[in-house]
Amino acid sequence: MPKSSLHTGRMSFLSTIVFFHSTIAGRVSAALISAFLQFPAFFSCTRTPAHSVRTTSGNNYIDVFFFDTISPQHLDSYQRLRRDDTLYALSSDGVKRVVALDVHSRGTEAWSGIRTYADLCKYSFSLKADSPENPLRAGEAVLDDGLSRVADLPMKSSLARVVLGSVACDFSDTPYTGLGFNNKLIYIQYAGVEARPFGPEAGIPVSTVNQGWLDSAAVMSFPRAEMLLQEGLGNIWRQRIIAEREFWCYANDVDTASLGRPVTRIVLDGFVGNHRCFYPVELPGLKAEKTYYLDITLRRMGTPDPDIPARGDMVSVEAMVAPWRIMDKREEIFE
Repeated sequence: MPKSSLHTGRMSFLSTIVFFHSTIAGRVSAALISAFLQFPAFFSCTRTPAHSVRTTSGNNYIDVFFFDTISPQHLDSYQRLRRDDTLYALSSDGVKRVVALDVHSRGTEAWSGIRTYADLCKYSFSLKADSPENPLRAGEAVLDDGLSRVADLPMKSSLARVVLGSVACDFSDTPYTGLGFNNKLIYIQYAGVEARPFGPEAGIPVSTVNQGWLDSAAVMSFPRAEMLLQEGLGNIWRQRIIAEREFWCYANDVDTASLGRPVTRIVLDGFVGNHRCFYPVELPGLKAEKTYYLDITLRRMGTPDPDIPARGDMVSVEAMVAPWRIMDKREEIFE
């Protein structure tokens, strides 16, 4: 079935019709599942000028699992489906949990250890295999019993986007009024780099990098290190610098830091005169498929340790949070 064509700004759907038949224990059951697999073609935020990222079709398959809904939620069936095709698969009747994964290059043998829904909840995305252009995605729904069943499966990413929109430095009424901030590095601290798309831990990273201090060696091991670490903006004074620096990591839906549950931060690392200091700006409640747009003004000298959050008198932040706007792929020709 071809991809639908919708106007810019509306959601785009890839429709896959799947027929499931069962002949288990002598029973014959047919379930029709229309899985609308929702894929973002462009990510944008109304605060910014038209930001767009074109997705690629790196994977031609969707992995679909059916589980019983009664504990321990045993695996009922598994099928690898080709996109845009109508396929047949086996499933028993009764209420089922249907789970879909779009994870690109994994072979079917990777799922050989899945016996229950809890097993699949241990599966995690890795930022080393993820990208804004072709994000790893997952979706799930519960299907009631019946001969004809329909489920809408919105396929969602675990990525969050952080945009440093602009920065200014105003040290008025301080002993260092005439100084600015020489920004050397910008990075995401406690950046989620492994995430589980299912289960109670969804939305909380399994592992992070830059835990307290910048771990440049760990960051550079990622194929796209610029998602986590970038060069600074240089000398920042009272005149606001439009930065539009974009960072990506996994969601970290923690509002207040606690033992073992840090809050993700964006850190500006640099010097005020000869004094090295840091501006770690907290990003509480960092959620997937949202853009966090920040306009930052530096007011006082930063902290001596990047693991100490910047106080309110050090930095003021104007922040806006917006969901990704899902738009059609399209080409525009200007003559």
